[in-house]
Amino acid sequence: MYFLNYCCLIVLFLTLCAPNANGATVIADLEQNSQESSEILLSDEKIIKISGSKRIFILTNAADFVHPGDFISILLDEKLVARALVAKVRGAYSGIKILKIYSMERWSRLAPGGAIQVLRGDDSYYRKSKSNQDEADESLIDGDEDLFNGTSILSEDDMEMSQNKRRAIATDNIISGGYAWIQGLDNDGSSASYEQFNGSWAYQIADNVWAEFLYGENLISGYPSNGLDTKMTNMTFRIKYTIKAPLYSFIQPYVGYQSIGASSPSAGEQNSLGTLLQAELDAELQQVENLKKSAFVIGVTLLKRLVPGWFIRLDAGSDLISGGLSFEF
Repeated sequence: MYFLNYCCLIVLFLTLCAPNANGATVIADLEQNSQESSEILLSDEKIIKISGSKRIFILTNAADFVHPGDFISILLDEKLVARALVAKVRGAYSGIKILKIYSMERWSRLAPGGAIQVLRGDDSYYRKSKSNQDEADESLIDGDEDLFNGTSILSEDDMEMSQNKRRAIATDNIISGGYAWIQGLDNDGSSASYEQFNGSWAYQIADNVWAEFLYGENLISGYPSNGLDTKMTNMTFRIKYTIKAPLYSFIQPYVGYQSIGASSPSAGEQNSLGTLLQAELDAELQQVENLKKSAFVIGVTLLKRLVPGWFIRLDAGSDLISGGLSFEF
């Protein structure tokens, strides 16, 4: 009996050690499951829109493949391009935020309408087995804690992606302050140039088309006669078109309508001595009226970017010549 048991143990040991059909089946099942898992984690998608900063993407979301909070990787030609976080899902679309760029060469090829692959979850194995990464990888932000810095998470409006690549200047608003020289009249009726501070607000009503309102004012001493002052105001409405120029510059030809106003409360009033003739008082009032004018104007604005958000500005036109700073938002 002991010998029989011993023989059975030997046979069982040899059976377990041998590469039998059951062992092969287990290994095959594991490989198959692994392959099926890889197929499930990878989906063919399409880029719908890209924000101006290229940090926010709108992608298709075939068969509800990704969900908010998923970490994904973008692939192009079966090679990794970037790492991202799914910020929002709406219907058949997903909004993602880029965390890291793996390849700048492939990154530059991403464009709206382009086909990509989305890998959901951990991409470490894929990076080792399928991708020869560029030695100089570049990160858009330092880490996950900076995910929401500078760009808010997608809202309903964000899903529409108002940024438009056809725009020379992506933002919608520009406010400016400047120091100008504007034409007026001297006491003898001849043309004179006056210094004036101004401010303006421009809004991009269509791609590269801006509507701008400018206001400026100055005080003219000794006009319309010695001892009197006149406030001169300038209100101008302009329509501009933006053209991109070299060296981070922009050219904005414009047409518009300018209204020059003038106000001198003491003009036409008798002095304390009562020595002025009525003709002189009427002349003072007429000179203030002569300073007022309204006309169509043309010109050009030049913007030179200093740092992100800030420009040096120069205006030259039939309405004024001005220099200053502008801020976009």
